[in-house]
Amino acid sequence: MRLWTDREFGKLWLARVISNAGSAVSGVALPVLMYSLTGSAVHTGALAALTAAPYLVFGLPAGALVDRMHRRTVMVVTDLVSAALLASVPVAAAAGTLTPVHLLVVAGGVASVTVWFDAANFGAVPALVGNDNLARANSAIWSASTAVHIAAPSVAGVLIAVIGPAGTMALDALSFAVSAVLVRMILRPLNQRREPRISLRADIREGLEFLWRDPTVRLFTALGVGQAVNGGAVSGLLVVYAFRVFDVPENDARIGVLFSALAAGSFAAIVVMPKISDACAPRHVTTIGLSAGVVVTASLVGVQTWALAVTSTALWGLTSTIVIVNGITVRQMITPDHLQGRVNLVGRMLTFGVGQPLGAMAGGVIADALSVQSALVITALPLVLAAAIGWSQLKPAPGRELGHGLK
Repeated sequence: MRLWTDREFGKLWLARVISNAGSAVSGVALPVLMYSLTGSAVHTGALAALTAAPYLVFGLPAGALVDRMHRRTVMVVTDLVSAALLASVPVAAAAGTLTPVHLLVVAGGVASVTVWFDAANFGAVPALVGNDNLARANSAIWSASTAVHIAAPSVAGVLIAVIGPAGTMALDALSFAVSAVLVRMILRPLNQRREPRISLRADIREGLEFLWRDPTVRLFTALGVGQAVNGGAVSGLLVVYAFRVFDVPENDARIGVLFSALAAGSFAAIVVMPKISDACAPRHVTTIGLSAGVVVTASLVGVQTWALAVTSTALWGLTSTIVIVNGITVRQMITPDHLQGRVNLVGRMLTFGVGQPLGAMAGGVIADALSVQSALVITALPLVLAAAIGWSQLKPAPGRELGHGLK
C-alpha cells in the first residue's frame, strides 16, 4: 500500500496537522492573554508548567490503560473535550468573566486529555498503516506538524493583533472539533487484537525497573531532565522575554516571530539529525548538544537587538531538539519491544512531566523576583550540570553498550 494514496491514513494525518496548527496558535495566544490579565511572569510560567505536568499525573496509567480501550473512541472524546475547554475562553472573555484561574484550568485540562490522546495515537498509527509503512507515516506526521509550528505562531501574532487573543483561542477550539470529525471518519480499526494484561501495576513496575537498571537508558534520561528544566524556563518565559527585554507591545505580531523561530530551529534539527547521527556516536551528539545549549542560552541573556534574539531562539530550538530526539532514539534502540511504550512514557514523564514544569515555574518566580535574564541564567545550571556529566561519560566501560552507535 502506498502511504499517500491511503485515504484512511490521510484522514489521521490531516487531523493531526489541523489540531497541531490550532495548538500552535493558542500556544502564543494563551500566554499573551494571561500576561495581559496579570502582568505576572509567575502566572505566565504556570501555563507552561501545566502543559507538561499532566504527564507526571497520568503518564504511568495512560499507556497501559488506553491499549485496553478503543483508540478511536479515546481520540475522538479527548479532541471534543479539548474543543469545549478552549471554546470556554472566548465565551468568558465576551461575557467579561475571564480570570487567570479560568486560563489555568483550561491549560491544565487540555494538557491532561492530550496525554490520553497521545497514548491512543502512539498505538493507532502502527495499527492503521502497518509496520512496513510505520517509519514513513511517523515522518510524515512529525514533519508536517513541525512545519505547522513554524508558520502558525506568526499567523497567531497577526490574529492577536486583529481579533485579540481570546478570539484567536476560538480557532484552536475549532481545530480540535475538526480533528475529532476526521478521526471518527477513519474506517479501518485503530486497534490490533491483543491479549489483555493480567496486572496494570505489574506492567507499570516492569517499565520502571528496566529504566532504572539499564545504565545507558538511565544516563540519557537523566541528561534529558537537565535539558527539560532549561527548556521549560525558555518556553515559559518567551512571551515575558519579548515584553520585558525588548518592550514588544502585547498585541505586536513580533511575538509570534519568536515562536516561529523556535519551531524553525526544531525543524532544522530534524533535517540535520540523520547526518549528525552518521558522523557522531549518540553520547557525543547529546553532550555536544547540551554544551551548545549552554552557549545559546547565554546568548539569549546577552543579546541587545531583536534580530539576534530571534536568531538565538532558533538556535536554542536547534540544540534542544537534537538532544531530545537523540535521547529518544537511544531509548528505543536499547529497550526491548514489549517494554517500548512503558519505558518511553516514563522517560517522557521525567523530562516533559517533571523537568519542564519545574523549569517553567522556577523561571517565572525568578523573573518576577529578579529579572528575565537572571531566570535564564539560573535555570541553565541543570543544563550545565548535564553537559558536565555527559563529558565525563564519553568513554564508557567496554561492553556496557550495544554496537558502535551507542559508544
